[in-house]
Amino acid sequence: MRVSGDLFEIDANVILRYLLQDNTELSPKATAIMEAIEDGELTVSCDPVILAEVIWVLGSVYRSPRDKIAFDLAPIIEARGFLVPNKERYVFALSIYATSNAHFGDACACAAALECSDGRLLSFDRDLSRIPGIHRLEKPTTK
Repeated sequence: MRVSGDLFEIDANVILRYLLQDNTELSPKATAIMEAIEDGELTVSCDPVILAEVIWVLGSVYRSPRDKIAFDLAPIIEARGFLVPNKERYVFALSIYATSNAHFGDACACAAALECSDGRLLSFDRDLSRIPGIHRLEKPTTK
């Protein structure tokens, strides 16, 4: 396990307080953290599960529209001080999430399929067939 004094993990509540600006005590603290990340003065690592939690809370609890969630969250993920594995894939997944009925997890699976397997996706979710470039299969094809 790598431990660095210069790297911090970030929790969903920091991202949410920043995006929502709904808490007079915590939102300014979250803003200071996010500005330091955007300026490259602070480096944070974000587990993809945390991104999923942020999206779920914004959509389910706060009823934010999908396109607004994607618009607000993409610049955070793209910030140079914001580390997340497969950063480009999650930004792409946000665009799929914003323009479809797919849950964020399904959007991530579609983004991965488009990136890694020419769009071939094993899934029983028929709605995913509507995602451009996705070739949804219920069983693998063999040669």
